[in-house]
Amino acid sequence: MRHRRGIQLFTVAAFSAGALVLGPTLLTAQASTVVRTDTPVTVDAPYVKANGRAITPGDAIAACGANRRQQNEPSAAVDARMASIVVAGSNDYCTVEIAGGTWTGFYRSTDSGATWTDSLLPGYPTDTSPEGQASPLQRAGITNAGDPVQAWDLQGRLFYMGNAFNRVAPQNGSVWVASYDQDAARYLRTVIVGKAGPALNGRFNDKTAIEVDRGVSSPHQGNVYAAWSLFQGIGGNNSIQFVRSTDHGATFSHPMKISTGSKNVQNADIAVTSNGTVYIAYRQFDSNRGHQESSIQYVVSRDGGATFSPPATAATFEPFDAADSAGDPAAAEAAHEKAYQAADGPESEPGEESVGDSRDCGSGPFACQSGFVFFRHDSQPRITADPKASNQNVYLVYDATIPGTEQASQTTYNTADPSGTTLRVGQGGVYFAMMGAGGWTTPRLVSPTARGHQFFPDINADGGVLHAVWHDSRNDPAYSVQYPPGNNGAVRDSAGFAAATAGLDTYAASSTDGGGTWAVARLSGSSQMPNYEMFGDRRVPFHGDYNYVSSVGSFAYNTWTDTRQVAPGDDPRYAGGVGFDVLQCRTQDSTGAWSADTCPNAGGLDQDIFGAATTG
Repeated sequence: MRHRRGIQLFTVAAFSAGALVLGPTLLTAQASTVVRTDTPVTVDAPYVKANGRAITPGDAIAACGANRRQQNEPSAAVDARMASIVVAGSNDYCTVEIAGGTWTGFYRSTDSGATWTDSLLPGYPTDTSPEGQASPLQRAGITNAGDPVQAWDLQGRLFYMGNAFNRVAPQNGSVWVASYDQDAARYLRTVIVGKAGPALNGRFNDKTAIEVDRGVSSPHQGNVYAAWSLFQGIGGNNSIQFVRSTDHGATFSHPMKISTGSKNVQNADIAVTSNGTVYIAYRQFDSNRGHQESSIQYVVSRDGGATFSPPATAATFEPFDAADSAGDPAAAEAAHEKAYQAADGPESEPGEESVGDSRDCGSGPFACQSGFVFFRHDSQPRITADPKASNQNVYLVYDATIPGTEQASQTTYNTADPSGTTLRVGQGGVYFAMMGAGGWTTPRLVSPTARGHQFFPDINADGGVLHAVWHDSRNDPAYSVQYPPGNNGAVRDSAGFAAATAGLDTYAASSTDGGGTWAVARLSGSSQMPNYEMFGDRRVPFHGDYNYVSSVGSFAYNTWTDTRQVAPGDDPRYAGGVGFDVLQCRTQDSTGAWSADTCPNAGGLDQDIFGAATTG
């Protein structure tokens, strides 16, 4: 159990990594067929407005595509009736320059992901179009939207879900579902399906999931199902909330709690089988309040989402959650809060899953005792079912620490459960399990390797083929269980920071035998260094919280966050950590104070969504 309270930090003085590398790769599987080289989904070209509306003076979308700002947390969805149509989304920071907040990007391809037209969900601040002014988000004065997820029905309707909030009071953290038709060529409406109060430390809706019943033999075909995490404020009990629509997204039911019996849960995902049975899986965190262990819980509905079974356990696991201890905890907390309020990064408060007070580390106030620079990541599940299958199987992937790889941490950085008061690290792997008539199979690794961490997995099933995607550091030249991806702890600069390495890739796998065997492919054409400090006034990284894959039959489209186009630089304010710095322009006055970055659009913030098509 990874309770951070009462844990004593245990460190070992040695930093040598030579004996910690686990040896050569174990698996050399033949690859899935990659349809084409990976390319950016978020392109450096002008965005267009929904429904062909004109861009008016002062419209924040006018800067999008030209200002090379960050995009992360992608989604993707292949049109169930026309696989050449692919849509994607992300947290898009292109609106920050003019509107002052982030918004949800909406991207559409008509050639199976070869080229993209980028846009935004209507309703962002400065959007004067009829669609924007009709949006309940704009009418409520909400200035930020993100966490996008997408799902198609069988008639060319797309349902696009996310959260929306203000970074200062009134926060009004809400969950919305937008509808498009004509194969996502026309935006129809946005509906708020979950509301929260104005307080910054009160109820907040987050971590969204959506699916549509496309089951070939389902009596509920066309139902839209949505779930999310409701965070109940300081010391509250998180829950998974659920709504459904039986009229193609025009209206939704009242939210209901489906995660009974757990004190701390999040990261819901939804699967619907061919006969219309609905499964919702989510992570349960170990907790010293609820005497519960880390596990994947799930609930089932056999009446179209009207009622659900009590939760049951699909798998238990040892988490692979990054955590560390800040050099100055008060300064780190204040810097995170300031960055969040300025739309310059997410909130990053440690939870009970963290052994330490930092889920991410950077420079300046974000510096951690380990000297590592890394983005946050936590274990999370993804679930799917084949809407065309004669069976009613359900398929699950999640990332976790691989048993037997745990070691005592040589620093304050840790990813695995502690052993008593000893902090530990371990290798992260992506696990797969299937539930059929006989219950859940024993989880096993999708792509076992002797080296490399695997995390941010997703899975999709359709037409008898499974497709999975994840981030993978098997090609990191400095890989060690002791180091976060992209860090070489054996090489330190004069300030104690580890050296940066470009060793994170995106991998995919496909299976035509229900997950019995997998064909593995490297999707990313070049490795990336994921820890560029693009957030918190260029002092801390953020790589989003997930990747995404969607498929129709053997064709799949995969999306992920990528930093290969970021312009590196040198932050003049701080010594050390140069390999993690991004291009920035600053001047120092006679008092020693530094200016803000005066060239934010020059490429130092050019984090993108990349994608690749595969067949299995």
